[in-house]
Amino acid sequence: MSFLFQPLLLIGLPLIALPLVIHLINLRRHRRVEWAAMEFLLESQKRNKKWIFLRQLLLLLLRTAAVALVVFMLAGPVLQSQWGRFFGAGTTHHLILLDDSYSMADRWEQSNAMDEAKRVVTRLLDQATQKAGSQKLTFLKFSETTQVSAASESQRHEFELDRQSFEKVVESLNELQVSETDLGPHEAIQSALGLPEPTEEETRIVYLISDFRSREWREDIELRQLMSRLGKQAAQMHLIQCVDSTRSNLAITHLAPESGIRAAGVESWFEIGVTNYGDLPAVAVTATVTQDKHKLPAIEFDEIGPGDQQLRRFRVNYPLAGSHELQASLESDAVETDNKRYYACQVPPSFPILIIDGSRDGDDGYYLRTALSPGGTSKAGWSPQVEPPRFLRKHEQLAKFAAICLLDVSRLDDPEVDALEKYVKTGGGLGIFLGPQTQRPFYNERMYRDGTGLLPAPLDVPTQLLSDNQRTTPDVVVADHPIFRIFGGQRNSFLTVVAVNFYYALEPMWQFPTSGNTRVLAHLRNGSPFVIEKQFGDGLVVLQLSKLSPKSTDLGNWTNWSLNPVFPVFANELIGYLTASERNYTLIEVGEEIAMELPESDYQPDVQIHGPPSSRLPETNITPRAENGLYQVSAGPSWTSGVWKFELQPREGGSEQRLIAVNVPRGEGDLHHMNREQLALRLPGIDYQFSHASRITATDNQLAGFRLSDTMLYLLLAVLVVEQWLAYQASYHTSSAIST
Repeated sequence: MSFLFQPLLLIGLPLIALPLVIHLINLRRHRRVEWAAMEFLLESQKRNKKWIFLRQLLLLLLRTAAVALVVFMLAGPVLQSQWGRFFGAGTTHHLILLDDSYSMADRWEQSNAMDEAKRVVTRLLDQATQKAGSQKLTFLKFSETTQVSAASESQRHEFELDRQSFEKVVESLNELQVSETDLGPHEAIQSALGLPEPTEEETRIVYLISDFRSREWREDIELRQLMSRLGKQAAQMHLIQCVDSTRSNLAITHLAPESGIRAAGVESWFEIGVTNYGDLPAVAVTATVTQDKHKLPAIEFDEIGPGDQQLRRFRVNYPLAGSHELQASLESDAVETDNKRYYACQVPPSFPILIIDGSRDGDDGYYLRTALSPGGTSKAGWSPQVEPPRFLRKHEQLAKFAAICLLDVSRLDDPEVDALEKYVKTGGGLGIFLGPQTQRPFYNERMYRDGTGLLPAPLDVPTQLLSDNQRTTPDVVVADHPIFRIFGGQRNSFLTVVAVNFYYALEPMWQFPTSGNTRVLAHLRNGSPFVIEKQFGDGLVVLQLSKLSPKSTDLGNWTNWSLNPVFPVFANELIGYLTASERNYTLIEVGEEIAMELPESDYQPDVQIHGPPSSRLPETNITPRAENGLYQVSAGPSWTSGVWKFELQPREGGSEQRLIAVNVPRGEGDLHHMNREQLALRLPGIDYQFSHASRITATDNQLAGFRLSDTMLYLLLAVLVVEQWLAYQASYHTSSAIST
């Protein structure tokens, strides 16, 4: 027999002598007084002396036993002998919840957290198989707890534990690797609570083996409630920690284009972010980046503070259209899993842009088209298509354009307005440039529509910007915004040559909404708004309150904006900003489904899937199901990070490749952990035993066996009942005397 709380025996066992001491003290209180009637009583006592002595001795023994039972019950007796099944439960069910999230790859010297966990599991099960009685095991890894939702599924992880099954478990443990998930105690405990409750003949012992990272075990009411519920189902609950110190760790937590992917041959800015999860600054950090397996110049981080993320920009140019990938990596540290990050995209030859030109001479469309596609060796990645306003009647074609621009359009029919609103709400970008053809009543009534329409603000009449002889302030003052990046810098003088003569003022009684979805990006020197942005659904609308072309109108020249030397740069930044959602990229983390949709009319129902090299998965051929004219291609949940390749078969012949990047979840690389005292503060009132994996030895037999606490409690109640009856029988008072 062993005890869970061995020190209580040293403190409590001396208390067993307490009834005897009290009895001896009471004897010393008696005084001898001789009087005549006493002789009769002494004679009677001599005749009953033996029976009285036996009754008092029995009473003393019962009281001593009661104290001993209390001490033993609090010490937590665990019986490992073959007789334990006659006192404890008939079957011992070992429920092991093993944390295999990637923070368990934390390594030091010649070991790591997962190796410590596997060593503990092996020793626990080895001890259990040597005990008499029925032993049962349910073994759940954190990474698979989300799949254990039904009772039939949970039974797959449950089996009788004997030496033969123990050998199989050890064999599988030797092959067990840390997963790339960040699943924590919430999912594991919920899965355990979903198992069938223990029967009356079953003693359930729960082992939660983890690194107990701070970010998962900080103040959390839900986790505390889950732990309390689990503790009520278990006779014992053991928390076993596999780490003993916090090590520094760096992780790549960001790798993406700065503002969406660009077309083939167009240089793009990418960002890489590295986070320092340690307690000391990290200096001279080098990140290696490869583009389609070719190395790019290394990226240096001079210093990254504790808990900080540092971003660096670098250039990428995909010369050809098609599938491309990036991979960034760091040097080796405590956790290797988060030292790599992947990015993949499908780069088109160009992005189609629809320009609706309503100007009298078609001059607005000419300047914008030339800025976006100047020809020659310059390549911006846009394919501008200039059309008259009636083209908007082809509603079904709008979705193929990355952005739409309305240039001096007078008015539109209601179906066209509805089609534009649908286009923007679903993520499209709309640029509006006003001019002399603009019909103000239509724009206010149908496009603005009391703030619910596309137009960011209601229009007043065209207004002239009065001249400023001093020219101390440029006509246009821009905000810090991506589309005006070219005008940044103290020495930039491009804004000083911009001249604005006419613009549309806003209704004087109108005020900007407080919701924050509308803001001014540029204003004139008199304070009037000049460029306004509005978030509409998932898309954007950018409004310029002046004409684009510099040519003369009935009012005269509106602005020379399109003649500015940096106007082509501004136009490209504007279209890039409007098309950001269309040029977005897919972010998939480990555990999420890898899926895509393909037009049924363009592709054969035959897809070949290649997993990353680290996944060691064979090539898989699938036949996707068709739904509403689209093939639903799915590779299922992604349990391995890296670049997944999909080989497609277009109906027109040949083959096509699509790439999808899968990355590990961010944050799991934070290796700060809870100690015994910190866990106790967060789990008050919960009955559990805490141990370090490094301190569990092969001879430690306190973690498995039959608990006899309940048996001790029942014996204590029986002893107290008998003690009270015997004390009543030994009393010298009569019943009538006692009642009075």
